Amino acid sequence: MSDDTPQLPDFIQRFLAIQPGGMSHAGTLMACMIGVLAACAWMLGGLSMMISAGIAVAMMLALTPMISPDILMKILRASPLPAKDYLAIHEMNHLLSDRAGLDHRPNLFILPGKGVNAITTGTDDHTTIAISSDALHNLSPRQMRAILAHEVAHAWHGDTRILLITDVLYRATWTIALFGLAIFIFGDFNPPAWMIVVFGAVPTISFLLQRAVIRDREFAADHGASDLLNGPEDMIDALLHIDQINRTRLRIIPYRSTQPPSLLDTHPSVTARIKALRALKPGTWQKFFENRKMPEQ
Repeated sequence: MSDDTPQLPDFIQRFLAIQPGGMSHAGTLMACMIGVLAACAWMLGGLSMMISAGIAVAMMLALTPMISPDILMKILRASPLPAKDYLAIHEMNHLLSDRAGLDHRPNLFILPGKGVNAITTGTDDHTTIAISSDALHNLSPRQMRAILAHEVAHAWHGDTRILLITDVLYRATWTIALFGLAIFIFGDFNPPAWMIVVFGAVPTISFLLQRAVIRDREFAADHGASDLLNGPEDMIDALLHIDQINRTRLRIIPYRSTQPPSLLDTHPSVTARIKALRALKPGTWQKFFENRKMPEQ
């Protein structure tokens, strides 16, 4: 995917995590999502609507269960990664999980299909990492360890919870905006034109902010992998190799013939991710082993 987005100033590209911006700012992006939701609710019904929206979001977060990893693995037709056939990968998973201080080691699954891919889902003792068949058979041990480190970093950072929160915020914003437009169109209220435009735009704004959070967490997971591996070199090598494999393996799939715009993509470009990794200063990852209490052997 091309990194050329001349219509966006550099600081906006960094804010929206299209390009690396140094420190993770997922909290700021999520605060913006909350602000968009609050503004939308306030325009629709004032302070009382804002309070109602806040209560609704809190209830959704409390009552909306995260999809079970077992169900997701069945949907993806993934199967458990047999330890007897992939002992080294299970040992890598054990070591990396211990280094990250995870209370529970993630379960490992294998994904069918073409292309190098890996996903992390679930939380705590239900955390699951699924790795594609192409990754298992086309990556070197060091490259595989880097991919595992990236996925373990997602679990380490609690990214599945963060993405659940952003999903609820986006859905709540979409619901309020749709409700507002329905009132404007079918009700007796005659709003100014700018308000109709705003209510039509806020779902897109919230969606773009949600995508930016996801990209920000990808940059953070790369940084976390660098922490776990005591340097970014293996992660950089893995990203370059994966990009080559996927360009070859996925070029026959129609929807891959044109890449989505950077604003809509869930991952930063490989070029941007490597740029961020190369920008890491040694002190940002060497202290990991000084501060992290290693498990007793």
